Amino acid sequence: MSINIGINGFGRIGRVIARILATKKKFKLVLINEIDEDVNNLAYLFKYDSHYGKFSGSITADKKIIKINKNKIHITNITKIENVPWRSKKVDILIDASGVNSNLNSAKKVLKKGVKKVIVTHSPKKNIDFTMIMGVNEKKYNNKIHNVISSSICDATAIAPVLNQIENNWGIESGFITTLHSRLSYQNLLDGSVRSISSPGHKWKDYSLGRNSMASLIPKKTTALDAVTRTIPHLEGKLAGLSFRVPTAIVCGSDLTLKLKKKVSLREVKKFLNLIAKKNSKIFEFQTEPLVSIDHLKTTKSSIIDSNYIDIVNSELLKLVIWYDNEWGYGNRVLDILNYITKKN
Repeated sequence: MSINIGINGFGRIGRVIARILATKKKFKLVLINEIDEDVNNLAYLFKYDSHYGKFSGSITADKKIIKINKNKIHITNITKIENVPWRSKKVDILIDASGVNSNLNSAKKVLKKGVKKVIVTHSPKKNIDFTMIMGVNEKKYNNKIHNVISSSICDATAIAPVLNQIENNWGIESGFITTLHSRLSYQNLLDGSVRSISSPGHKWKDYSLGRNSMASLIPKKTTALDAVTRTIPHLEGKLAGLSFRVPTAIVCGSDLTLKLKKKVSLREVKKFLNLIAKKNSKIFEFQTEPLVSIDHLKTTKSSIIDSNYIDIVNSELLKLVIWYDNEWGYGNRVLDILNYITKKN
């Protein structure tokens, strides 16, 4: 018998997760809650995607039903997630892909109404039982007490598995990380004010985020390091960083500069990273060709380690470059979390 899934928020991440779910027999998407009431537009956006192309299956819309292949999915448009009829549609696990922080206050209410687990696709500081990054800390998951689970954020999902391997093998004394993140939907095509997705009605005080996202590299503070240290807590205080929003549509990169506790040669580093990619090919890839970001479109990996830019100074200052599809790769890790927690039930 399949496990019934509900999705709250049918934006970029919600639609990617729905596409991946459509290929999985173990899970059945039964309900989508989305504030956009135009069901035909929701179906259209699912069918035609500027990054990933046309959906290979069939999709139709009729009133409050979207049919993907042979699966009927009910659509609701309710602001407060505790009022959505998740249990009447027999939802077992809710994926909150809205990115709205205030929904966390309602997650416990959803659980009391019969939903077994809630997964949120961002990395809040409060009202979360457990933050899980596959390839880092999934073995610490406790099915009895971890009911509201964060799947972290795309940058941390890519960075943390690499940092975890480096820390376990040589130790990290300190480091600086720069993420190169494709523009996001709340950014402007022309200069203007900037709106927050996580806190509707709020405008960021970092006015540079309101500038034309296609004309500039836009520096900003990053939340990735806080998200990383929630899964690797002993790295807290050892890492700093920033992010650049770049005028590309999809696929991100991260530049890692790490001072190691132990001396190591460049040859040893490359050999080790190539080995971990072979041992855990779902999470890592060791890239040897001279590729660019778009070549990694729709990768299912968490972290693609670019061997062309691995370098080391004085046997202790390590430079790494990693690539990741911030939607498709991340969406696949959310599905891995679904698989993992349902095996533990």
